[in-house]
Amino acid sequence: MILDWILNILSIIFVFVAIGFCIFSHELGHFLAAKWRGLHIDAFSLGFKPFWRKKINGVEYRLGWLPFGGYVELPQVDATDAIPKAADGTELPRAKPLDRIITAVAGPLFNILSGLLIGCFVWWIGIPQDSPKMREFSVLTVDKNGPEWAAGLRPGDKIVKINGEPFFSTWKEVILNKILLTVGEVTFDVVRDGKTLQISYVPVENPDAPGQLGAEGIAWPYFTVLVPIAIHPEDGSPAEQAGIKPGDVVIAVDGKPLSEFLEYQSAIDLAGSRGLPVRLTLQRDGKLLEVSVRPKAIPELTGEENTAYLIGINFDIAKNGNKALVGSLIPGYPAETAGLQPGDRLLKVNGIPVSSNVEFKEQITKNKNAPSVIELERNGETQELTIAPILCTPQTIGAEIEMLDHPTPFQQLVNTIDMTEKSLVGILVGVGNKLGLTEQTSSLKPSHMSGVLGMGTVLFTSVRHTSFMSAIYFLVIISFALAIFNLFPLPVLDGGHILFGLIEIIFRKPLPTVVIKGLSMVFVVLLVGLMVYVTFSDGRRLLRQTGVLSSKPETTRKQLPDTEKVQEKPVEEHVTAAQ
Repeated sequence: MILDWILNILSIIFVFVAIGFCIFSHELGHFLAAKWRGLHIDAFSLGFKPFWRKKINGVEYRLGWLPFGGYVELPQVDATDAIPKAADGTELPRAKPLDRIITAVAGPLFNILSGLLIGCFVWWIGIPQDSPKMREFSVLTVDKNGPEWAAGLRPGDKIVKINGEPFFSTWKEVILNKILLTVGEVTFDVVRDGKTLQISYVPVENPDAPGQLGAEGIAWPYFTVLVPIAIHPEDGSPAEQAGIKPGDVVIAVDGKPLSEFLEYQSAIDLAGSRGLPVRLTLQRDGKLLEVSVRPKAIPELTGEENTAYLIGINFDIAKNGNKALVGSLIPGYPAETAGLQPGDRLLKVNGIPVSSNVEFKEQITKNKNAPSVIELERNGETQELTIAPILCTPQTIGAEIEMLDHPTPFQQLVNTIDMTEKSLVGILVGVGNKLGLTEQTSSLKPSHMSGVLGMGTVLFTSVRHTSFMSAIYFLVIISFALAIFNLFPLPVLDGGHILFGLIEIIFRKPLPTVVIKGLSMVFVVLLVGLMVYVTFSDGRRLLRQTGVLSSKPETTRKQLPDTEKVQEKPVEEHVTAAQ
């Protein structure tokens, strides 16, 4: 418990320092450019709420108690003042338009430079991937309630192109970059029975999208794909002793096809904790074979903070989100033995209500391996079962899995620009469609944007629960995004100062001060309104994640003609969480 608090505090400190670094590097760019161009600088501060001040060569340098960035006071860059004034009231000459442009550009430029610098670290170390990069994906399941089924997509199809372009990406990268950001129809080139077909459909909101995405109204795919995992056994490991060879690809565990790495690791942990072998279906040289491997505990991860108490429930997150609904049962585990059934809605644990699978697991963990009384709803009737969990610890078969991506700093910059452009276009098209201004469609909405709160939440989650390198990579994205945002040609942003400077150079006279003040006032109001709206959206998202709000509102699924939620042929459920 104490360790968790320490890690949480350190993660929060990292969030503030990381976001503060992006802001500080931006302001440092303005400061150095202003010094170079000979502009008057009232103050330059590292942090806010100064506790130390010192004036050197007319500039007051400050250190603040709150290390959340910094700021620089440049009265000559502010185009809303007809006669710029220093902090002591001294009148200053107007800065030349070229000097204002250079000073304004320097802030975003330093964000790009700092992003590229940190991006070198990401390039060197690499960032973890949830699945390997692939050039084709085999469709595992297709939900008949989704538009993909209506368009003709079927289990067994191999997707080789998206929107006419080949890819080399992880599955989640494909979803985020190729499907969610597409305006209008998504087109798949699929191979079926040796023939290439084109399947086009318009993505629709999926209330059963994983995690919080269902509540966000995201057009998540209504199908899953097979994600093979290449493994490399260590010398003398259980994997090598079982006959696994370097480069063997795991495509199923205990007969269940894999759709992400967590399913593979979860199966190994569960089997090893019970002292049982795990059955792996491998692909080697185009042929399938099965091996049985007995996992062993990881000595350095035997502490209580790495243990879990399980009763053998799989929660189908892709289907049910965070609801406390039983997806499937693991044979031989206490839940099956006690009589729990798929589809049961879990209501209480030892009299304490639970509304999500997260809350259910928390209550089970509190009691460790002591029996718990579980109240559930089945076919409209309430029942009680007593179930005692078993202890589960991290296990391994001694095989290394290489799933790191090493994008160059410039690839990271290009990817951020590309995603920003597609996101903005998608949001504008979505708004335009709602207003009847265009027939094109997009599932993206203004509520999907994130501000400081949202970025901080993602940073905290990454560094606390995912990996440090994932957090560093997101920091690079924030730095680049801050530069892109500030270059928009809007008053009060750096891009606005650049625009006013260019107008003055072209027409050889500045815009009237009253016009600049009026435009600035309008855009200040709009920008503040946008910030409030985005922060409100971030807040709702955070409350859903913490369980204060329901993660999935009770909405009616959009039905397509002549459809029902079945699969073309029996395929194991897509399970992404276990208890």
